[in-house]
Amino acid sequence: MKPTSKVLLAATVGFAALSLAACSNSRSSSSSTDPKSITVGISMPDKALQRWPSAAKDLKKDLVKKGYKLDIQYANSSTSTQSQQVQNMANKGEKYIVIAAQDGTTLGPAVAAAKKNGATVIAYDRLIMNTPDVDYYATYNLQGVGKLQAQSIVEKLGLDKGAKGPFNIELLGGSATDNNAPQFFKGAMSVLDPYFKSGALVSQSKKGMNDNFQQVAIDWTQKAAQNEMQTRLTSFYNGGKKLDAVLAPNDAQAFGVISALKAAGVDPTKVVITGQDCETQNVPLIVKGEQYMSVYKSDVKLADAVSQIISDVNNKKTPKTDSNSNNGKKDVPTLQLTPQTITKDNVKSELVDTGYISAKDAGLN
Repeated sequence: MKPTSKVLLAATVGFAALSLAACSNSRSSSSSTDPKSITVGISMPDKALQRWPSAAKDLKKDLVKKGYKLDIQYANSSTSTQSQQVQNMANKGEKYIVIAAQDGTTLGPAVAAAKKNGATVIAYDRLIMNTPDVDYYATYNLQGVGKLQAQSIVEKLGLDKGAKGPFNIELLGGSATDNNAPQFFKGAMSVLDPYFKSGALVSQSKKGMNDNFQQVAIDWTQKAAQNEMQTRLTSFYNGGKKLDAVLAPNDAQAFGVISALKAAGVDPTKVVITGQDCETQNVPLIVKGEQYMSVYKSDVKLADAVSQIISDVNNKKTPKTDSNSNNGKKDVPTLQLTPQTITKDNVKSELVDTGYISAKDAGLN
């Protein structure tokens, strides 16, 4: 063989080897990681509200089925505890961290540590604020929740059919540390404001008027709502003045409102009371008519959405989102699910028949 031929052959073989190596590296970088080698951290605010253990249970069911290992932590309603738990997840190198924030404004440093260690951070239900280190946000349409609550009040009082009232209503808000709470309230007031302006709705306490969320912000607890409602009943509804409706943004608060009404000798079936989350202790109240409605946000569907985001990222695919949510530092890719109104008319079809709650526990037997 001529020298030039030897050089050409060597060059050809060398190029082929480099090309093969490049292809091999390309396949390696685009392939997914075995879920069995991955731990997903899940940080929930507390166990006091039924929805958080329920959410963790549904996430666990989905992710374990796909082979992932889980590290589930509850923060006992403590912002510092949750920050430390997320920091620990970051230190352990957990590849995906799902966070339902106790206070979305305090998690920036912990989330930054997670990102620095290569984690994908997913905000569950509540947006984590003022940080560029949140990758995805999965939730329900927040203002849509408030709109469903307000529309239920409007329809039950007959305002949509021309009833003039005036009807007395009291407004409650959620926790001031929960970014979702003012969004719920904003959605509700977008429906109720025209009726306040026309005089068909009146608030004797005037709390929350002119969309003032801070005036009505209280903890997401039965006790907080019961104390607040007892104060308003004593101050504004003595002398036989009738209360017609209460905008309660979640079921724990609705339960507190019902307790306060009963203690004051007021029949809660005569008051339109809203709620959210379809907690199992509240479903029988809906069936009895003591609570008019609740907004159902299926944790199964939200867990499915988060699980799919994790699978997509792990398989080097772009997860499906439908909007962006600005957290003050970033437009976070967001997937919003659609909430649903539950009244006594559809408890069986939407909650019992789907396996969410038994007929007995729902108060149907």
